Amino acid sequence: MTVTQLDPADSAALGQWYDLMVAVTRHDVPDFPTPSRLALVARFQQPLGSVTEEALLAWSGGRVVGVASYQLPRTENLGKLDLELIVHPQYRCRGIGTRLLSEVYAVARRHGRTLIEVETVRALPGGVTRDEAGYRYLTNRGHRPGAVGIRSRYDVGATADEALLAEAWSHADGYSLVQWRDAVPEELIDDVAALQSRLMLDAPSGDLAVEQQVYDADRVRDQEKSELARGFHWYSTAARHDRTGQLVARTKLAFESADDTHARQRTTIVEPSHRGHRLGLLIKSANHTYTQSHEPALRHIDAWNTEQNHPMRAVNTTLGFHPIDTWPTFQLPVPAS
Repeated sequence: MTVTQLDPADSAALGQWYDLMVAVTRHDVPDFPTPSRLALVARFQQPLGSVTEEALLAWSGGRVVGVASYQLPRTENLGKLDLELIVHPQYRCRGIGTRLLSEVYAVARRHGRTLIEVETVRALPGGVTRDEAGYRYLTNRGHRPGAVGIRSRYDVGATADEALLAEAWSHADGYSLVQWRDAVPEELIDDVAALQSRLMLDAPSGDLAVEQQVYDADRVRDQEKSELARGFHWYSTAARHDRTGQLVARTKLAFESADDTHARQRTTIVEPSHRGHRLGLLIKSANHTYTQSHEPALRHIDAWNTEQNHPMRAVNTTLGFHPIDTWPTFQLPVPAS
């Protein structure tokens, strides 16, 4: 086995990485949509300005059998490296993951990073089976997750609690809804950036060491540009406080593959001084309706919430989401050498 640094101009290597992504997805999370080839290529053609992204490829017999792709934040969280490590199911338990992780530790040391953040998947008790090799590998070496996310799924046609939805509007007098597709309208950009900046302050993060990400209009536009280049599209619903005209809540559903039957729940945030008006529930419900009106093929929406995020999990339950699996997140200390 050899390990090489990815050259983003090497289309053959990128193609092998993509084939590996497909094989790993079908084995580990077969209910996920097939990954997008365009999205993989565009990660390097139209990168985010807030991170540097690189990848290490593990080769065996002329075939890519493992990949460690990582992001180095450039604005906040400068002590952290965000890692995604995948190994072909037929090549697991052969030391490939260990070799790649050792190379990533070396990268982290060169860049002065002290923590490597990585996510794994686990089954829920009584739930669908998952290959928990990554989780076992880390816990067998003494690592413990700093936070655990729960993935829940909404199947289009599932029954929401209509009585609670109707009752929620009685708490939202003085607010109105604003909706848009893809890029944020220019007149709303500053409010959206302010809400996005609040996200890491308010979302429970367990024992993870996480710094707030600060957004302005330029950072929002940079993220949009990168996502559009990857072939993503999305739908947003926000709540406007009528007296001030300010957006005080926002949610987003994104399509991030070529499979238009699947969407992913992204940002949902309510400004703290406007909580208690059921705005989270109302904007998510309205965004489901808005999205489905434009996406007739949509069948599934997946949402991730930390175990401690009881309010948002309760909102999802009201809307008809049901738990699927768990996603423990680890922060691995970078050894000195």
